[in-house]
Amino acid sequence: MNRTYRVGELARLTGVSVRALHHYDRIGLLHPSAHTEGGHRLYAIDDLVKLQQVLTLRYLGFSLAEIGVLLERPGFDVVASLRAQRRAIRDRISELKRIETVLGTLLDRRILSGEWTWELVVAAAAAAQDGLAKEGETMEKSKAYYNPDEMAQFAEVGEKVSAKEIQEIESAWTELLAEVRGRGDLDPTSPKAQRLADRWDALTTRTMAGYQHHPKLQSAIARNYDAGNFEGFERAPQAADIAFIDQAKAARQT
Repeated sequence: MNRTYRVGELARLTGVSVRALHHYDRIGLLHPSAHTEGGHRLYAIDDLVKLQQVLTLRYLGFSLAEIGVLLERPGFDVVASLRAQRRAIRDRISELKRIETVLGTLLDRRILSGEWTWELVVAAAAAAQDGLAKEGETMEKSKAYYNPDEMAQFAEVGEKVSAKEIQEIESAWTELLAEVRGRGDLDPTSPKAQRLADRWDALTTRTMAGYQHHPKLQSAIARNYDAGNFEGFERAPQAADIAFIDQAKAARQT
């Protein structure tokens, strides 16, 4: 028979309070697999795995209500979810390491010289702010405009697309958007504008390749762009960018 744990034992093993475990049971987030004849909760290994999911998703910024919907979604894949969580944690670790490096350089220079170096203080502040901005933009905008089911589908897509491919796509968009926004008075009919439109189409196709089995998610993405929800989010195409590309495409047919 597989080992089971009473609620107090599980609390000691995981650091989660008995009160919290009782609360998770009451709201239907984590029910024990069994009960003793006296009515005491008994948790099995599958319950422990589910608790891990709850705790990690909370760490990543999801509410208990969102987690409940996500874990109960038909076809929810625990292994795929764990991999997606691991990738999100790795991204956060990379960001923290970058900030730690800047802080280390600042402290080392302070110890050696006895003075604060203006440029390094600015770099440390900028690194921390950039980390906050990236985390805030990514999580809050996603949670504001996509429901838990759609967020889960994003996680599935992220699991299927390699980290290298994601990085290359993000870099390509950063470069392309910079060129589109620096176009000045470029004529949409010009060869340069046509090349930008061609690159836009190719990159859009590449970006959406991972979403081909998620038509509802594609619709949700389009809906949010049509609603202007990503205006001001500089890493996303803006209305003015899209309008110029549309003009360049229209010029092909005249």
